[in-house]
Amino acid sequence: MNRTMDLKPIYTEPENCQDCYKCVRECPVKAIRIENNKAYIIEERCIYCGHCTQVCPTGAKKIRDGVSRVRLMLQNHPRVILSLAPSWACEFEDLSIHQLIAAIRKLGFFAVSETAIGAELVSARVSQYLQQAQPGVYISSACPVVVEYIRKYSVEHIPAITPMLSPMLTHARILKDYYGNDLKIVFAGPCICKKLEADHFKDLIEVAITFKDLKNWFEKEKIIPQQLTPTAEDCFTPWQAGIGSLYPIEGGMLPGIHGEEKKIIKMAFSDLNNIKDVIKNLNTRHEKDTLFLELLACRGGCINGPAKLSQTSLAVKRYNIQRQRALHPESTVPPLDHIDVTTTFQAHDCSTKQHSEEEIKQALSAVGKNSPEDELNCSGCGYDSCRDFAIAMLEGRAEENMCVSYMRRIAHDKATVLLQKIPSGVLLVDNELKISDMNSCCANLLGEDVALIYEASPGLQGMELAQISPFSDLFKTVLSTGKEITERQIRDGDRIWLLSIYNIQPHRLVFGILQDLREPYVHKEWMHEKTQEVIRKYMTTVQEVACLLGENAAFTDATLRAIMGNDDRRIKQEE
Repeated sequence: MNRTMDLKPIYTEPENCQDCYKCVRECPVKAIRIENNKAYIIEERCIYCGHCTQVCPTGAKKIRDGVSRVRLMLQNHPRVILSLAPSWACEFEDLSIHQLIAAIRKLGFFAVSETAIGAELVSARVSQYLQQAQPGVYISSACPVVVEYIRKYSVEHIPAITPMLSPMLTHARILKDYYGNDLKIVFAGPCICKKLEADHFKDLIEVAITFKDLKNWFEKEKIIPQQLTPTAEDCFTPWQAGIGSLYPIEGGMLPGIHGEEKKIIKMAFSDLNNIKDVIKNLNTRHEKDTLFLELLACRGGCINGPAKLSQTSLAVKRYNIQRQRALHPESTVPPLDHIDVTTTFQAHDCSTKQHSEEEIKQALSAVGKNSPEDELNCSGCGYDSCRDFAIAMLEGRAEENMCVSYMRRIAHDKATVLLQKIPSGVLLVDNELKISDMNSCCANLLGEDVALIYEASPGLQGMELAQISPFSDLFKTVLSTGKEITERQIRDGDRIWLLSIYNIQPHRLVFGILQDLREPYVHKEWMHEKTQEVIRKYMTTVQEVACLLGENAAFTDATLRAIMGNDDRRIKQEE
C-alpha cells in the first residue's frame, strides 16, 4: 500500500527538523508536540490551516501528496472527474479555462466540473435555513479550517454553524447524483484542510490534491497547457456556475445569501487571528436580528490558501476572480431541490485542560523559574508565556530543553564546572586584554597574591591581564594577528610555565592554557588521565547544548581539545 495513504494531511520529516520551534511559535492552536527535539503534529489538536508548512524554515513540515493515488485511480476506473475550486482563476491566470481543462483531461480525467456549482447550492440552502431560523448569530460552514477550530477550541459556537456540507462535499453529492455512485471524484484547490475533509467523507471525495500538486503533475507529464488547442469538449460539465465563483474571496459567499421574508445582516471576516477575536465572547443569542458571518481562515479568502501557486497581490487575485465571474454572469445549474446537503458537527474539545497552581509551579520550577521574576516570557520556546510553556510540559507537548534561558544557564554552569575541573590553568582574554574568565588552577599558578584576589573575586572578570601576569604581550599579539601560539616557554624568576594561546573568536576573544613545567612526570601523567576522564564525562552534555552556549561552548570544547593535544605531545616527548 502507498505510504502516503497512512499519512495525515500535514506531517513532519524528522530528519529535516532543526528544533527551531518556529512552528510552535506560529501555530495558532499550538498543535505541535516536541519529542526528542523534533516537532510533530498533534492530529487531535490540529485544524490543518497549513500555516506551519509555510513558515518552517527547513521544509520539515510536509503536505501529503495525493497524486500517486489519483494516478492509480485513473488506471483502474474509467470515470474519474476533477472538481476544480473556483480560485483556479487567480492561480492559473495565464491560462484560459479551456486550456486548463484540456490539460487536466490530458492527465486522464474524463471531465472537469466547477466546485462553484456546490457553492451555489450551499448559498441557496443557507438562505432558506436563515429565513426559518430564530434571530441570532450564524456562522458559515464553507471553510473547513474554521469548522475544525470551532469544533476543537470554541465548542460553545458549534450550534451557530449552519448545518450544511462545504461546497466541495456538496458538489460531490451533486455529481454522484448526476453521474451515478460509481463515479470517482478528485478535488483540486489551494486548501490543505480539504484533504482532511476527503478523509472524513470517503464516500464523496476519493482524493483532494492541491494546485501545487496539479502543476507539478503537469510538469512531470511534460504537459504545457499554454500550448494546447482546446476542443469543444474542453469545458466545465455538467453545468456552468455563476455567483458561486466568487466564493474564494472574502465576502464572496454573501451575495448569494438573501431572503424575501426577513432581512439578514451579513458580515465577512478572514484570517484566523481575526476570526478568533470575532468569536471570542460572541453571544450568538442575538434577539433582534439574524446575523450571518462568513468566516474564512486565510487572509483575503481562499485565494490566499496555504497551497497556493501565485504570490501576486491579493488585490490582483481578487480582480481575477471578479473578472472571471463577469465572463459568466449567469448560472446554468438547474433546480436541485432533491439534493440533501445537511450535516451535523460534533464537538472535539481540545481546549487546554485545567491544571492546579501547584502543578504549574512545579513545572516552572523544573526549568529554574521559582519566582515571577524568573518568568521572562521571551517566547524562545514558541509559547507566549512561561506559564503556557509549563502547561504544555504538563500535557506532554513540550520538553524542558525548549527553554533557552534555562538551557543557557545549565550550559554556563556546566562549562564553569568543566573549567574548574581541568587540571591546568585556563584563562579567557578579550580584545581589550581584560580577563573574561579564569579557573582557580590558573590563579594558583600565577602566585599567592593572585590566588588571594581570586578568592575574593572568582573568575577575575574585567581585570587587566597585565596587572597579574608577565605575558600579556603574547595575548596582545595573538589578538592582533589572529595567529595562535602553541607551547611557548615563559620564565618569571624561578617559575617556568608552558603557555598556549588559541582563538575562540579571532581578534575578539582568546583562551590560554598555562602549565607549570616544574611538576614531576607523574603529575603530568595524572593530569592527562584526569583530562580524559573529564572529557568522557562531560563532552556529551556540552555537545547537546552547544547551540545555546555561545562563547561558553566554543571555549569549553576548544579548551578540552587543546589540553588533550598538548598533553599527548608532551608525554610522548618525555617518554
